[in-house]
Amino acid sequence: MLEQEELCKNAIKKGRLKVVKRPVLIAIIGYIIGIIMGLYFNFSIALFYIPIIVIYFFKKTLKISKKEFKLISLKRYFRYVKLIFNFKIIIILIIFSIISNFIVIFQNKKYKSLYTNNQLISGEAVVIGEKQEKEYNNIYKIKYNKTYVYLKIDKKSTIELNYGDKIKFSGSFIEPKENKNTGGFNYKNYLKTLKIYGTIKVNKIEILGKEKQNFIFKYAHLISKKIKEKVNLNLDKEKADILIGILIGDTEEIEEELKENFRISNISHVLAVSGMHVTYIIIGINLLFKTKLGKRKLNFIIIIVLIFYMFITGFSASIVRAAIMAILIIGSKIMYRKNDVWNSIAISLFCILIYNPFLITSMGLQFSYLGTIGIIVFYKNIYVVLENIKITSKKLKYEINKKDTKAIEKIKNILAVTISAQLSIMPIMIYHTNLFSIYFFITNLLVSIIIGPIIILGIIAVIMSFIINPCAKVIFTIIKLLVDILILISKISQLPFAKLYIPTPKIWQICLFYCIIIISKLVHNLYYQKKLNATQIRMRNLIALFKYKMYLNKKRSLMALVLLGVIILLVEFYPKNLKVNFIDVGQGDATFIVTPYNNTILIDGGGNESKNYNIGKNTVLPYILDKGYTKIDYIIISHFDQDHVRWIVIYYARNKSK
Repeated sequence: MLEQEELCKNAIKKGRLKVVKRPVLIAIIGYIIGIIMGLYFNFSIALFYIPIIVIYFFKKTLKISKKEFKLISLKRYFRYVKLIFNFKIIIILIIFSIISNFIVIFQNKKYKSLYTNNQLISGEAVVIGEKQEKEYNNIYKIKYNKTYVYLKIDKKSTIELNYGDKIKFSGSFIEPKENKNTGGFNYKNYLKTLKIYGTIKVNKIEILGKEKQNFIFKYAHLISKKIKEKVNLNLDKEKADILIGILIGDTEEIEEELKENFRISNISHVLAVSGMHVTYIIIGINLLFKTKLGKRKLNFIIIIVLIFYMFITGFSASIVRAAIMAILIIGSKIMYRKNDVWNSIAISLFCILIYNPFLITSMGLQFSYLGTIGIIVFYKNIYVVLENIKITSKKLKYEINKKDTKAIEKIKNILAVTISAQLSIMPIMIYHTNLFSIYFFITNLLVSIIIGPIIILGIIAVIMSFIINPCAKVIFTIIKLLVDILILISKISQLPFAKLYIPTPKIWQICLFYCIIIISKLVHNLYYQKKLNATQIRMRNLIALFKYKMYLNKKRSLMALVLLGVIILLVEFYPKNLKVNFIDVGQGDATFIVTPYNNTILIDGGGNESKNYNIGKNTVLPYILDKGYTKIDYIIISHFDQDHVRWIVIYYARNKSK
């Protein structure tokens, strides 16, 4: 066996045998490219690849030499450039991007053509979701004609539906609204991430009985329902809603104001089941069964529990990622194979996007994967930086040296994980929310201390409530105190300068940000890595040469920087055309004006009949931020009708009172 391995290695080195490393990772990159092309360009990517394939196969006819084709001058310093010209990689990228592209284009057409607005629909369906209570209606998720839709029933109706009910209904289809203003929330795209086509407003409805459900889905839903009941019995509503969100990821009942506090404090991730939950589940099973079962049987039990937990939590992106990655790691141990973290990430993402390619636009999925990738890529670099921070105070030095170094190491680990995750998701978070939390490192450090005990005690308390309820009540009392602390941490959002509104970044700005942090990592590795390979040594020499040239031409370099600054200022402050923007606010008016000298004016602020919808926060503000502005210089009120001034007056009254 060893001789064969050695022969293979030698063959690879000599170039006799070419192996594509991480084919799943390459495939998912191609799959994502195809999805993006289909979503944002509605373009068949096959037409794009035809000239590339033609050029590749006829490169000899076109008399392109190997040296020219492989860009040998760059290859010397950037060894990964040659991968672009690897035939196998190109083929994998093309195949999977074409597949995903056709899937997205086909599904988009299906979403547009299957149901039309105000279409009369009648037939039989099955209820597959719990009741969602809205202002005037109850909403249920149903499966109708092999598609998923929402069923809207007036609150005055006496009909109460439950999971698994088979119903007969008739009603009119309501097409989901798209955002009419740039920067606004696109409800139609959001429903696509849930595979929901729209809403049916019910005229008539009749319960026929119970539909036979899949065994796993049935019991997963039952367990999820029982967990909610037990938590609600032992805690008051606010704390129960938070604990349910932490344990099974259901945040539907949490008040919007509290959700907002969690978002601004940058701790909303605790309300989503993730890798942390998976870790504690694995630890718990190991503690319970390690002495009774062997490693192999124990690993099989962990895999089964993780699969069932995905069913309970409703297959959210974060838990699917964490669970599949954990299953792959455990599976590699069972089969005595080495696990690759990048292939694990790629496989888990593949599973999600094959199920629903529109999930690529989901903020939860983007945060989950980018945060994980950020920790893998930047953790070591951030930790090295934190390790090299020196404390100059002699008194403080003395006190720290006497303390347990494990606590300091743990704090450094938490900070390194937090900063590396935040660094990778920052531009995407700003793109979606226009918010940046100033105190994120404080809130995440505090939350990391208490979230573990909340999850562990929460799981124990729920299990005990089925066996010995008095013991469970004692544990729930401790959980109550911990959740109170969590709510208190979320109120850091109310401190001065807790949140910073940032204009929506452009795609090129996001790409530039990621390029800068990746280059920073590479440069950091060059100066902090003990052993360097040949390519890294060349790169270090190039940087040294660049610094030397800059030193020799100090005056020219300074002049170039000054000139660049002057050009930027001229572009920024040069008089532009008058811009008048009419914002669609439904009932009412709102006009946003930008003068030639970049002064901003808002005429009226719109209004809305619904008391629960803030037109200023949800429509006007996102629009202004998307245009690249964070302040309004002048507000003009044309007259004092509600549909023109309502939310301006409310905003002013609230902030004045504070």
